[in-house]
Amino acid sequence: MAGSFVNTPQHDPILTARIETLACLADHLSEPVIVVSPTHQLVYANTSAQRLVDDCPLLEQIQEEGRTISHHQAQPCGECPGKHVFEVGPACPESDGDATSDAETTTCPFPKSLPLTGSHDQISCVLMMGRTARETVVLPEARKSSSSISTLEVDETDPLDALVGKSPAMQQVLDTIRLVATSRATVLLQGESGTGKELVANTIHRLSPRRHAPFIVIDCGALPETLLESELFGHKRGAFTGAVSDRKGLFEEAEGGTIFLDEIANTSPSFQAKLLRVLQESEVKPVGSSQTTKVDVRIISASNTPLEELIKAGSFRTDLFYRLAVLPIALPPLRERREDIPSLIECFIHRACQKHQKAPLGIAPGALHSLVQRTWLGNVRELEHAVERFVLTARGPRILLKDVEGERSFSNDTTPDFRELGRLAQTQAEKDIIVKALSQANGNKVLAAKLLKISRATLYNKIKTYRIV
Repeated sequence: MAGSFVNTPQHDPILTARIETLACLADHLSEPVIVVSPTHQLVYANTSAQRLVDDCPLLEQIQEEGRTISHHQAQPCGECPGKHVFEVGPACPESDGDATSDAETTTCPFPKSLPLTGSHDQISCVLMMGRTARETVVLPEARKSSSSISTLEVDETDPLDALVGKSPAMQQVLDTIRLVATSRATVLLQGESGTGKELVANTIHRLSPRRHAPFIVIDCGALPETLLESELFGHKRGAFTGAVSDRKGLFEEAEGGTIFLDEIANTSPSFQAKLLRVLQESEVKPVGSSQTTKVDVRIISASNTPLEELIKAGSFRTDLFYRLAVLPIALPPLRERREDIPSLIECFIHRACQKHQKAPLGIAPGALHSLVQRTWLGNVRELEHAVERFVLTARGPRILLKDVEGERSFSNDTTPDFRELGRLAQTQAEKDIIVKALSQANGNKVLAAKLLKISRATLYNKIKTYRIV
């Protein structure tokens, strides 16, 4: 079960059944939900409530260090709606109103509360719900946690499994990810293009207490400054041409979750100043508005250009850098972790075969050695795309040395000629089609030409060109 139980009532089967039924529902909701006793002890808390552990005294009973929940009595805040329900009592059965205390103006993170009665129709517990900035999300079964409120498992697979590599450089990255995932601090990822910064950011999010809330990615270098501000902070109607209605920004849409700001180095000083305010005040101001909105969002940023160099050049704010780099992670280029290349290739072959519905493929030792020795300027991304091409053009049960040698000239110190890569892929694909047609025609070239809808002369020329036996 995703949530955790403490002090479950032992002598009231009706109350116990009601709480367990509510828990079955709350385990699947994005809203944080807790149940407290008249002595303000925490009886139940769903996984989504974990992100409020620093905001509600009742949740101080959760001890993150020990991954347990204690039994001591906590003191609720002065505005606690749950305390109000215990003091006032339930609404009369004949009343049209409900028994819910819904203090919309309170600063309490659990503004909604509902009394729970037991066998003797007395208030035995109070159900409290937190407010979110978006509609209720029903979480799928696969995303539930399986043990306590502090568990980090998102599904049956470990999120770290997506990061392939056993080299010392990669193990250091994985160890750092484990350390930073459960914190609330900002993370700065720096590394060359293609080293997997977005994958690392997503892994941190999936390991964090925010894993059931949104993970939003935005490429800061792909949008002009005005549009970037509107996307992130939102805008008011009439703020600029085309703003025909009010619109929430991505910071509000990501409430309780994580925003990944890729290519943060490509932002202007003006935008950097506004982002700094978000980090300092935890609030955003929509474009064209004089009002601010509080947000609870973790920021992970990334750059393939060392920000320290940009600070020296005067194009990046020093104060913003220190805010973003509370927990910095440097991702190693592929040339510094060559021992991981065989595992990566095996993973990419399997993925490409599944994607293109091809039979499982192996790779010859010579081909593997050739790929390990290359300089992958595009790092893991370039390697993955290259392996996918090899899978598409492989003719037998294994990728051979001759299948990968055609791209040797592109792998060292020059930028790949993508037109030439395209021609190589097209040539190999055409050769495969001809070989398949000849096989279907049992070697009959006239029938094969009909299957291919080309003339016999064209078929003979291509057989000669491709040296098809």
